[in-house]
Amino acid sequence: MNTKKEHNARKKTKRIFLLITIIFLVGNVSFYLQERSKWIYEGQPYPKAKEWLVPANMMLVYGTTLTKLPFIDERSLIMKPIIGLQDYFAEKWQENLPDDDAEKYLGWYIFKLRTYLVPNAKSVILYNNNTYTYEETKVANEKAWKTIEAMIKYKAKDKEFNEIRYSAFLNLTYLYLRNASVYWVYEKKPDIEIYDMSQHKNYYFNIEKMYVDRVKMRRFYKLFDAFKPMKNEYKEYPVILKRLSNKFYNNHMKFEVTDFILNDLIYKKNKSICVANNKYAKVHFQAKANLLKIYSSESKLGKQSIDKLLNQSVDNKLKQFCNK
Repeated sequence: MNTKKEHNARKKTKRIFLLITIIFLVGNVSFYLQERSKWIYEGQPYPKAKEWLVPANMMLVYGTTLTKLPFIDERSLIMKPIIGLQDYFAEKWQENLPDDDAEKYLGWYIFKLRTYLVPNAKSVILYNNNTYTYEETKVANEKAWKTIEAMIKYKAKDKEFNEIRYSAFLNLTYLYLRNASVYWVYEKKPDIEIYDMSQHKNYYFNIEKMYVDRVKMRRFYKLFDAFKPMKNEYKEYPVILKRLSNKFYNNHMKFEVTDFILNDLIYKKNKSICVANNKYAKVHFQAKANLLKIYSSESKLGKQSIDKLLNQSVDNKLKQFCNK
């Protein structure tokens, strides 16, 4: 009697397992066909590349679903086979794209940064809450910069990827600026104080050490020069143009970029910034005035906290430098 019950139980277990397997296979085939129809269509400029993008996207969905579980992120052991397959398919996708197309350089942004790193850190500041170390953030920031350069230099033939290109430029620029502090050299007797509203803490560092690195400083000038021409290209994508026109987002990027540039020009003793219509100073103080209005109307912070948030040091340095 017990043997018959055990036999029936085994048969039931096998049927359930078979049913789950069938549902899983049918679901995956359906998912594959749906994803393929999205990318493989008449007029698709790179059909061979997209054949690899389809399974890469599928692995990404599986991976991001798993990372919603407690204590699992892209570094977890359970994620290794999924990330490994995703990276393999993504690499094949990129191999089948021409070197002069922006799509070829969007792999890290799509498959790592916006889907794993930022959600895991719960912030564009990757070292937020000690999620990633300063060294890991530096690596990410360098990858962000390489992607930004490619987005400025190349366009994408695939219309959807050209839209992703514009979003990537905006998102990566904002991320790069917010994580630029990883390049600062901390000292026991700092000369600048920065207030971090998200953490409500004061951070001290010697920012002038950064300006010795001319390679990194040239990046801020390049970003400043890229804003206007990139914005002109956004006209065919009203959603992205609207985001770029967002008063906080737009002014914050301009403020941070010009803050670095003005500090650098003071460091180099360049008197051109003392002229009333200097383009960097003009953009900087206009962006700052706009941000002050936004913070004053929307924030519960007092004026002193807002002043700390917007960093008064470059204002003071500029006055001292130009009055000499």
